[in-house]
Amino acid sequence: MLDSGIRSLDLWIDSGKIESALRNLLSNAFKYTSSNGKISVSLSEKELDGIKYCLLSVADNGPGIAEELQEHIFDSFITGKNEPSFSTRMGIGLRIVKNTMDMHHGNVLLESSPDKGTEFTLYIPCGKEHFRDDHYELIEKTQEPDGKDTYFDVEKQSEPSQPNSGKKLLIVEDNDEIRGYINTLFSKEYQVLEAHNGKEGVETAITEIPDLIVSDIMMPVMDGFAYVREIRQHLQTAHIPVIMLTAKAEEEDLLKSTRMGADDYVMKPFNPEVLKAKVENLIRMREQLKRIYTKTLMLKHTAEEPEEEGKDPFMQQVINIIEANLTNPDFSAKALAGFLNISQPTLYRKIKQQSNLSIIEVIRSIRISKAASLIMQRKYSVQEVAEMVGYNDITTFRKHFMNQFGVSPSRYNAL
Repeated sequence: MLDSGIRSLDLWIDSGKIESALRNLLSNAFKYTSSNGKISVSLSEKELDGIKYCLLSVADNGPGIAEELQEHIFDSFITGKNEPSFSTRMGIGLRIVKNTMDMHHGNVLLESSPDKGTEFTLYIPCGKEHFRDDHYELIEKTQEPDGKDTYFDVEKQSEPSQPNSGKKLLIVEDNDEIRGYINTLFSKEYQVLEAHNGKEGVETAITEIPDLIVSDIMMPVMDGFAYVREIRQHLQTAHIPVIMLTAKAEEEDLLKSTRMGADDYVMKPFNPEVLKAKVENLIRMREQLKRIYTKTLMLKHTAEEPEEEGKDPFMQQVINIIEANLTNPDFSAKALAGFLNISQPTLYRKIKQQSNLSIIEVIRSIRISKAASLIMQRKYSVQEVAEMVGYNDITTFRKHFMNQFGVSPSRYNAL
């Protein structure tokens, strides 16, 4: 039953998220109301503390929710305070509803009595003043003459498809609610990718080269253990950090996930702040490693070889292949991709992730670093050194050398 006396309201909302919140509330109402029960949806308006709200309520005459569960009902899935009668699916759905209302600077209230029913009410602020300090892409809905809805950009402040960090996060989880909930946790900061099982996760990881993967262990088609083992065997994905989600605290399972190549794990039910912290820490560690690679590639070679410990096998293979082809002036990104048996776009994404440099910049840096090492031997002329590292044009060689070391090859020889 739908009850509404409102003719129109000025609302600035993410219609998809509000629709999802309403769908979650209706789903719970249908789930816990008998076939001859009653479910009603009402729309009203109310002013509180000088702020006008649109109230969207979903009520049922089902069994109600125990009083001791109501205080933590919006975070019961995360804190692990579920009772047998309160399902994980309902807990996740309500958490998504709460997150949606927080995003809209609104609220969700619960009224429930055992054996009398339950009512959830969404308080959505009218207007857009509450978004003054936020950064969203604003979309205005209009009506075309043929009656079809169209959308056009009114103002672009921040693209959802281009999150703040620019990093990609892949969620591999067969449970739609859990996957959706994790998506809401990270979608503001990361470009979130999703896969329903390990097999899909492997395909997505190879295609997209995410910066980090969050994967469940218990999944159909391919479980989390097999998934991690598989991505560690692919050259394109071997470096990607993985956090495992597990509902079991068995030491054997945790040890197995570590042996398969997982970097960390989070126990279900989980605290969202713990998961966020682990994701941020692993990505920060990868960024530090990236800076080390960049510094190593841009620094001159010395007689002392750098330690191998901590080096990524893929980047070491890239360096070895380039060094083996230094004398070839035609050695290119295409040739390097061929040696590695991967596509150029995949190679570009992976090297960019690892070093912050393009493929050409990596090849050039290794050429120039080798040239610096040869110059320091004081056995060859600058012209000979240039040819030994694949340069036919001495002017270009001098320019690239200056860019990397800040001095000319001749001056470098005198240092």
